[in-house]
Amino acid sequence: MPLGWIDFSKTERNKVLSVLDMLSDSGTLDELGIAPIRDGFANLFFPGTSTIQTRAKYFMIVPYVLKDLEYSSETNPNRMLRTLDEIERRCGEILIAGEDKDGIIGSRSLAQGKWVKRTPADIYWAGLRNYGIFTGGTLSLSEYVRAICALKNQKATVAKLGNRNDNADADKGDDKDAGELFRKQFWKIPTYQEKWMEDISIKLSLEEASFLKGQIIASYPDSMLAYILKNDVTDIFAAKTFQDLETLILSFPEQIREDYALAFDFSKFLFVLRVVYNMIVSDNQNEDANDLWEKLLPDIPALADVDLERIFSRLNVYGNVFLRNFLKGSQTLMKESDLEGLKIEIKRRERELKQSRAKTLHPGEFDLDGWFGGGELDYRFDNAKVIIKDIFESEGIYVKSK
Repeated sequence: MPLGWIDFSKTERNKVLSVLDMLSDSGTLDELGIAPIRDGFANLFFPGTSTIQTRAKYFMIVPYVLKDLEYSSETNPNRMLRTLDEIERRCGEILIAGEDKDGIIGSRSLAQGKWVKRTPADIYWAGLRNYGIFTGGTLSLSEYVRAICALKNQKATVAKLGNRNDNADADKGDDKDAGELFRKQFWKIPTYQEKWMEDISIKLSLEEASFLKGQIIASYPDSMLAYILKNDVTDIFAAKTFQDLETLILSFPEQIREDYALAFDFSKFLFVLRVVYNMIVSDNQNEDANDLWEKLLPDIPALADVDLERIFSRLNVYGNVFLRNFLKGSQTLMKESDLEGLKIEIKRRERELKQSRAKTLHPGEFDLDGWFGGGELDYRFDNAKVIIKDIFESEGIYVKSK
């Protein structure tokens, strides 16, 4: 039976598309409902980032486009959003024609004469708010556009009423001052220039890199991301995975080291559960999963020795009772190396989350050599490295290749 949804608003549409984005990559699937912990640590380490961000320059491009639209005469929210979409597409076409094509949003779609469902503005909006580049508080993109149009209409109405007075010149001066105030209140973007699109590149300028770096550090001074940027820690690029930071992290501040240790231990702990999950889904026919279990078996009691209560407290997930019960129950079973008990607990958890859609209810019906649910947790490290690399290289800081 075909499925669909009623597209009430752009905000609701993007919520659905966010889910579909996750479903398109088996490495990001949250089969066991551990997102509050995964994302909680990711937000501690690399706030403002997301798994679908591609290059740092979009933190500049998006506000530039929206700043242009604030200056435009458009006062209809729907038309303004369509214009935003058109300009972002045009930016994509220009960027694809440049030398550096890595991470350009929409490159595959544009090659087919189409455009993306998730635009740069959608993807980077939360980050722009988090870094204080957008200064309009918690407004969503569509709410911001509606606010802009409402202010323009209000301004136009006031101007018409004012021009009916005898002292029209004074009213025009007041209106100009009000207009300048209006134009500045939603953005902190000192690098904006009216003709920014004439020489657009996916690479940050030195001024843009310095500004973005400063905003991140000021917004999240205690994060791993801020520490790396503030101290020009280029050694992170030698680390292929989050777990490879284990030695480098010793030089980081104490709180970051403590959070890293918890996140590291939790990733190892969860990986055991994911191995068992794939054993269940394949009806014990996935050789990789079976081999991994045998290799992990001597260390499983030690891998279970993760301080879950400390994690719950640090990430404030005490309200998620079902998740806590699942992890605590799994921990007890892991300490006993109880494979059959773990299988029962994992089946129960997925059924709790997905009811009849749970894969573990249909063992052997999927790709027996496939891997479901991902491996060890990355906590958005790879995505953050791209943003950091863009900033460093634009500042002339040498970045070693992997």
